[in-house]
Amino acid sequence: MKRDGAEVILHKENIKVGDIIKIVNGMAVPVDGFCIEANGVLADESSLTGESDHLQKETIAKCMERK
Repeated sequence: MKRDGAEVILHKENIKVGDIIKIVNGMAVPVDGFCIEANGVLADESSLTGESDHLQKETIAKCMERK
């Protein structure tokens, strides 16, 4: 995770608004946010939506391009 320009390791309960986090395979992220860089990112949003499908996530730049 990056905070104030420095890379640090923190518990997921200490994530704050504005933090940049590096997601690795199998990681549970208890926040909403934007993908800055991504390659094959799938999200399991079943606890939020009740649907069991994994959803493909794209970078904000790709989303704005499609818009």
